[in-house]
Amino acid sequence: MSGLIESASGILAASEQRVEAAAQNVSNASTPGYKRQITFAETLMRTAPAQGSAASLRDAPVQLHITHDRAQGKLRETGNPLDLAIFGPGYVQLRDGDRITYSRGGAFAIGPDGTLVDDSGRVLQQAGGGDLTLGGTNPQIMGDGSVIENGLPVAAIALFETDNPRAPFTPSAMHEATASTIRQGQLESANVVMSDEMVAMMSATRQAESGARLVQFYDQLIGQAITTFSRSGK
Repeated sequence: MSGLIESASGILAASEQRVEAAAQNVSNASTPGYKRQITFAETLMRTAPAQGSAASLRDAPVQLHITHDRAQGKLRETGNPLDLAIFGPGYVQLRDGDRITYSRGGAFAIGPDGTLVDDSGRVLQQAGGGDLTLGGTNPQIMGDGSVIENGLPVAAIALFETDNPRAPFTPSAMHEATASTIRQGQLESANVVMSDEMVAMMSATRQAESGARLVQFYDQLIGQAITTFSRSGK
C-alpha cells in the first residue's frame, strides 16, 4: 500500500516540476540569451535514447531535476553597437554589487559612469578583472572581445566557458573562453520553442492525471479494507 501512494506522490511532484519548467520557459521566450529549463528525464532522452523509448522515459515516475538546455539560440541583427551576442558556449562576466555572475544576455547600455550595464544593472567585466568603462558611445567590439575606440584598443571583454557544458552550471568551473566569439550588433534569441513547451505541459498534465488516479485507487483500497475489517469484527 505504501509503495502505491509513494509512486503517486512521485508522479504528482514530477508533473508539477515539469509544468513549472515549461511555464518558466514560456515566460522567458523573449529574453535574450535565455536557456530553456529541461528536466532530468528530458536530459536522458537526449543523451541515452537507447536505454528506453522516449515515451517511457517521459512518463516514468522518477524524481526530476532541473537543468538548462545550453543549445545555441538564433542570432538576430539589431544594429545597436551595444548589443552583444555570444556565438559558442561562452558567457560574459558581470558584477552584481559585490558578486560576480555569468550571463549570455547581451543587451547593454552605457551607465552614467561609462560602464556597460544590462537591464538588471549588472556591470560588464573586462578581461583581467574590473568594470569595463567606455570613453564614447559607439565602440567597435571584435570577435575576441577586444574593444576599439578611436582606432585604438582600450580594453577586452571577459569571456568565459564552463568545463562541462552538460553539467550543472557552477562559477568555479569557468575558464577563459577558447571556442566562443562575440557578435556586435546582434542578440541571441532564447532557445525556447513554444510548441515544445505546450507539448511538455500537456504531457505533464496527463502524468498528473495518472498520479491522481493512483491516489483514487489507493483510497478505494483503503475503503474496502476498512469495510472488510468492520464486517469481520462483528
